[in-house]
Amino acid sequence: MKLSRPHLGALSALAALTVTAVSGYSPVPSEAEPAPSATVPGVVSPATPGTGKQKPVRVAPAKKRPNVLMITVDDMSIDDLRSMPRVAQALAAKGATMTNTIAPTPICAPSRASMLTGQYAHNHGTLGVKGDHGGFRTLEDTDTLPVWLRRAGYDTMFVGKYLNGYGEGGRKARKYVPPGWTDWRGSVDPTTYRFFSTKLNINGQVRRYQRYNTDLFAAQTTDMLRARERRDKPWYLWVNYVAPHNGGPRDADDPLSTHPGHPRQIATTVPAPRHRDLFDGVEMPAKPSRWEADTSDKVADGTGRDWNPTSRSLLTEAWQQRQESLRAIDEAVGKHVRVLRRTGQLRRTVIIFSSDNGYLMGEHNLTGKLRHYRESLQVPTIVRGPGVVRGAAVSTLVSTADWPVTIAALARATPVKRVLDGVDVSRYWGSTRAVPRVVPIEAYSEDSGTQRTYSGVRYADRYTYVALDAGEELYDLRADPYELENVAEDPEYAAVLDRVRAWDAKFRDCRGATCPVTPIRYDG
Repeated sequence: MKLSRPHLGALSALAALTVTAVSGYSPVPSEAEPAPSATVPGVVSPATPGTGKQKPVRVAPAKKRPNVLMITVDDMSIDDLRSMPRVAQALAAKGATMTNTIAPTPICAPSRASMLTGQYAHNHGTLGVKGDHGGFRTLEDTDTLPVWLRRAGYDTMFVGKYLNGYGEGGRKARKYVPPGWTDWRGSVDPTTYRFFSTKLNINGQVRRYQRYNTDLFAAQTTDMLRARERRDKPWYLWVNYVAPHNGGPRDADDPLSTHPGHPRQIATTVPAPRHRDLFDGVEMPAKPSRWEADTSDKVADGTGRDWNPTSRSLLTEAWQQRQESLRAIDEAVGKHVRVLRRTGQLRRTVIIFSSDNGYLMGEHNLTGKLRHYRESLQVPTIVRGPGVVRGAAVSTLVSTADWPVTIAALARATPVKRVLDGVDVSRYWGSTRAVPRVVPIEAYSEDSGTQRTYSGVRYADRYTYVALDAGEELYDLRADPYELENVAEDPEYAAVLDRVRAWDAKFRDCRGATCPVTPIRYDG
């Protein structure tokens, strides 16, 4: 979409208000269901920023090595945070909202592999979700974060979804426990996505549970946290919730049930029964990029699709169910924090809440992930704990490949031989001052991972650049936060284009020290 400079400035101001609304919540009671908003049940109104008005407070770093609770959700958009009031109160109001966190390869297994290895996809080799170059079987798992932490004296615990394809391939595969885990409770594919009939491998013993799996994973996590109360050994616990990822069983009002022959084939997630229809009648938030009318400036495939009223209605139903599914996770996060507080562990625990990737819901006429656009690339992220500034937004660029490097640094752990691409970002979450960074981004064919479909870079909170087979796209995120105008062919951005092209050429195949591990300042 071609826009004038004044129009771009107005959109930038509108986006700033949106970011404030996401990063600054109004606290809600921790023990009771939040009072409904005038627009969305239990969602904080953008008109009341809350923590955005608080003076940031730095929490002193832990004198001892901290515990780490990593909470990961699946396919959650940055916009979805507004549907999680307990996360707002228990984490955002008491910690830092990392407003510029990205998944360099924004899809399940490649992103999760980065969260285990501290490497970009072109180095860890898990390039897709299945096939010879994708999924669980492609990850070299003997030199990952839990292994490093065990060597450093930590107890390590896992609950929920692992990498795509884990447990498939027979009895031996179902019973396999990856190296490094003290206590392993991983869901076995394909039952991971059967929300009421999930199999868990509990330290080598497989059992099926007829329970909503968000509640199942929450209960398993709570049990683990309580068991650590009187132990002096530091621990790392990674819980991976499946929602709001698509799954079954199918309900009568799902788009695949009401319109089985519809060309869009819009799949849905599964909310907990107690939250079913909580968002019924609620419309998706309006934004300029959703149902974008003029995509003539874009070269990425699929952006020119037309969404008729029926298609929009079906996608709205899918969006409503996504928000409903997040409420059970929201409750779980509140419980985890309460257990940590009641057992005296909260003050010495770093809590990281994030997603494996983002998700598009009609922005630029697209749905899903693995795209370079903001809603797919960025992931909602909040950090609370020792050394973390409280009640503030931190805009320094962070990637999912940084998490294992950061956690290892907190634990004073080191890899066996693996060369790390990410950096320790704990130095950034103690201050609201943004540090300019470059992070390479890339994608591969989703199913096979055999072909790189794009490469590019994200620079700070300013530019996103990608090179695709069909051409290039460049977005000035400050002037155009909704990515409505591709400025790759704009003469005013010629110097910027040269710079980001050079970064892409330099970093697309980087490894370790040849990756952008230090801040890069560019004033163009």
